Amino acid sequence: MANTDSALLAIVSAGPAESYADVLGRLRAIEAELDPSDGLIWFTRVYAAMTAAVVEYARKQRFEDPEFVERLDCHFANLYFVALAAHLSDPGTSPACWEPVFVARARSGILPVQYAVAGVNAHINRDLPVALTTTFLELDREPDRQSPLYADYQKINTVLESALGDVKLWLLSGSLAELDEALGQLDDMLQLWSLKRAREAAWVAGEVRWALRSSPLLSRHHLDALDRMVGLTSRGLLHPFALPLMRSSLPPHSLSGPISTRSSLPPSSDRALSHSSAPPASSHSTATTSAPTQRPPGSTRHG
Repeated sequence: MANTDSALLAIVSAGPAESYADVLGRLRAIEAELDPSDGLIWFTRVYAAMTAAVVEYARKQRFEDPEFVERLDCHFANLYFVALAAHLSDPGTSPACWEPVFVARARSGILPVQYAVAGVNAHINRDLPVALTTTFLELDREPDRQSPLYADYQKINTVLESALGDVKLWLLSGSLAELDEALGQLDDMLQLWSLKRAREAAWVAGEVRWALRSSPLLSRHHLDALDRMVGLTSRGLLHPFALPLMRSSLPPHSLSGPISTRSSLPPSSDRALSHSSAPPASSHSTATTSAPTQRPPGSTRHG
């Protein structure tokens, strides 16, 4: 994995992404370096697929504030790139929400969908509020729920939920469908996680961070607490299952599922997008995800 990590570090250390094309190109470059046995590939593939879906929507000029959407997308993605770079350079120094995902990359007994949801959980719940506040400040906007930018934020929810529905088809396809007991526990876990609720919580957390912008100390404390809480959720989402089938033996179509994250990017993706996700937001919100429900020994799954 050493050679892979060196290549990944070069990709994510290339400076901040400044356009939608930069974001998508870097995600695809990361994916190309990863092996199916590396859990990080599953989050990266999902992220690229969701990004591609938002870009397609942006090409149709359906956003009311396209500049905000594109800048938010860049700031959001850069937080993932910076977190991965920190881990690769000095393990243990990435944000607490990301560390469980990075540490579990080669761990056995974890399903692809778990890696994907844990990554999305970390990225939306912790990174999205930070990206929102950064974008508000950069463009002199405010988190106004009556504004065009909030309307665009809501539109992205619909785009991402549609893309995520398609992604689940290849994350849970093939022989995995036969793992009834494991998938029963997984169902319990995934039913507790909602992309829409996560992104709404992220907006609330962004509002809190906006209110705290004049107090760096309180802002830092809020982010530290949010980061730790999301990290606990990530650990729960990555709870290993005793699986007879390892992800390295997944059928080929689970790697090249119905969503093509390698669709050609339009020459000029000027006004592009921004996507995200996210649960715990403010000091009043709690994580939208939780660890999988454990069934007592000998119990069976009904229905």
